Amino acid sequence: MISNVDSALLLVNPNAGGGKALRAAASAMHQLETAGIKVRKHISSSQLDLVDAVSAATESRIYLLAGDGSLRAAAELIVKQQLDIQLVPLPAGRGNDYCAAIGIDSNITRAIAKSLLNPELLHLDVMSINQKTIALGAVSIGLDATAARIALEIQDRGIKWLRGAPLYLVAAIKALAKWQTAQIVVQLDDGEVDSKDIWLFVVSNSGQFGGGMKISPYSNLQDGLLEVVSVGRVSKLDFLFTLPKVFSGKHLNHPKLQLMTMRKVLIESKLDLMAFADGEPVGQTPLNIAVLPAALKIIK
Repeated sequence: MISNVDSALLLVNPNAGGGKALRAAASAMHQLETAGIKVRKHISSSQLDLVDAVSAATESRIYLLAGDGSLRAAAELIVKQQLDIQLVPLPAGRGNDYCAAIGIDSNITRAIAKSLLNPELLHLDVMSINQKTIALGAVSIGLDATAARIALEIQDRGIKWLRGAPLYLVAAIKALAKWQTAQIVVQLDDGEVDSKDIWLFVVSNSGQFGGGMKISPYSNLQDGLLEVVSVGRVSKLDFLFTLPKVFSGKHLNHPKLQLMTMRKVLIESKLDLMAFADGEPVGQTPLNIAVLPAALKIIK
């Protein structure tokens, strides 16, 4: 049930989208106030400050002007503490994959208007990593995680004009230059153990990452299931040829790609492999990933 809203917190990550969130804050606040909502604006100084603001919020609804990473951090607190908060994500980051996956308009003004005039309450699945971290869209290791790390480094250097899919493509090509196949051991729902040589391994919840890449186009955030996409040893030329197909979801027929559906998966490796989720590092192997059905309430 969606309760009536007379007050809201407008929570802003000023660094999201190379400053896009900060630039949109005044207009968003004006739009909400014009609708008769008493708005308190908070500009976060760090991710920790952003999470603290969520924890301390007294308002019934939070409009979050941020990217996927901040959204993941806010959602983690809400899920863990089972907070009764109406969270409205607004697409103000570089990729905005999660907002796209749940059908939030890419235009911030239209997204706010939809939440006011025709709000929908969604109960969405999330992922638990090692029973301590919450992830929203996808958890990846291998080449994709290396590309995600490089993309983060590019952003940290202040290169604001490179974002979304072009940023990921540049990062993936850089990662490819020195990439070597990784060896992992995977334990599935039924206890079956499978050893794999992988280029990338993605546990997907929303089906989309990397600024519009449809890694598992049939994923559903409300089905209580995860899609696991595994790509084995391929040539670098083959990888470069196949990569653009991920934006349309036409990569699934590749002979080295395996797609599985499950509720939990355990990933181990002899060498520590970094894992990324929602554009940020979330730990390293071993990774025990499980779906938490309908754990997060989102309004769009």
